[in-house]
Amino acid sequence: MRGTGCFGTRPRFSFCEYVRATKSFLLGKLRMQRGTVSGVKAHETATRRQRAQRQHSSERYRLALLVSAVACAACGATSGADSASTGAPSSSGVGGSGGAGGAGGNGGTSVVASGSGGAGGAGGAGGAGGGAASTCAPVDAVVVAIDGLYLGERSFQGVKSASAWADFGFDIDGLVTTSDYSAHCLPHPGGSTAAFTDGTLGRDNSFGRNVRPLLESLIPSLDTQANESIQSGAFTMMLRFDGLGAEADKAPVVTKIYGGAPLGMAPVWGGKDCWPVTHEDLLDPKDPGTAKTVFPDATLVKNVWQSNGKTTVTLPLNILGQSLPLTVYDARMSLQLNLSHQGGAFGQLGGYVKTEELVEAVRDAAGAIDPNYCTLLAPLGDSIRATSDVLDGGTQDPTKTCNAISIGIGFTVLEVEFGAVANPLGVPTDPCP
Repeated sequence: MRGTGCFGTRPRFSFCEYVRATKSFLLGKLRMQRGTVSGVKAHETATRRQRAQRQHSSERYRLALLVSAVACAACGATSGADSASTGAPSSSGVGGSGGAGGAGGNGGTSVVASGSGGAGGAGGAGGAGGGAASTCAPVDAVVVAIDGLYLGERSFQGVKSASAWADFGFDIDGLVTTSDYSAHCLPHPGGSTAAFTDGTLGRDNSFGRNVRPLLESLIPSLDTQANESIQSGAFTMMLRFDGLGAEADKAPVVTKIYGGAPLGMAPVWGGKDCWPVTHEDLLDPKDPGTAKTVFPDATLVKNVWQSNGKTTVTLPLNILGQSLPLTVYDARMSLQLNLSHQGGAFGQLGGYVKTEELVEAVRDAAGAIDPNYCTLLAPLGDSIRATSDVLDGGTQDPTKTCNAISIGIGFTVLEVEFGAVANPLGVPTDPCP
């Protein structure tokens, strides 16, 4: 109905005015942050740790601002000016002075939703359930970590393209879908067959083609934000190739997958980072070799690594300081290692995510910023459901309604070393009960 937007003739004060006030406050805080910490130097280890903690606080403010902007747009407002004024993500903020890094203590938290920034804790990695001390744990394996992600906005060559998504992932359903949907599952209510189009060589990647643009209504340039989080040390995913040396061919190469807990500083790469291993990814937290996610039959042929199997892989995505884990089922992976095995490119991760799990993850990420967003962004959940293109199991059946979303993600890796096992996260609080 006309006149009911944030700036209409009959504003809904309980919702829209709240959003507008929140945006004004957060924007002011961001401007203050950028003027406060401009003199920080990043090349010293202790200072880089402090910058990472301040960035985490600043990112939380910016994410809340972006969510507020979308919420206001949902009720008819035009928020382009405010959104544009945030510009590129700031690498600094006043969220807390941050500790200089202790030996293995629990990372402190910063107050990020109040008028004044709290002091960051002195723990090695900082943040709730922070990382562990950055001590290296030598292993008889090659260990690499994701240093770059490609979620569908740009190609491996870094070129932005509306069709970049088409080159990521795998053909998980055995069909090349272009216009014949006779063997395809039925569109989710509110969806259409437009969501079913495959990428090159039948690659299934509805996430990159359809979901990513929806998320970018909340977080512009999702690729950039994810990669800035990796480069700040907020998260990564590690691959451990057991027993691999300099050889270009090896079978099998037992490969273990780990989430990387917050590093506590910006990584320097080149095998010099001791990246903490997430506690939850281990069967035995005292033994980093007991990964829950394993590809036992992986091979290396002319330095091309193939998973040669499927398993469940969780990518611990962190956007603007907010966790958005992507659990990929029937995941398969591949990677072109360089000759020294100290890095790799053209990595592929593909499979599917369960639709309702993804909707819940997005809702919880927004609800962690402000519980009002749990219900405010319900229409976004319906839009995500409409992008479903496969069945749970990665299959097709023309008599059943699609209830999962294919996903394809590109990545590059660089060498790291195992750090200590991070502290357990504990039972998370549900922001949207």
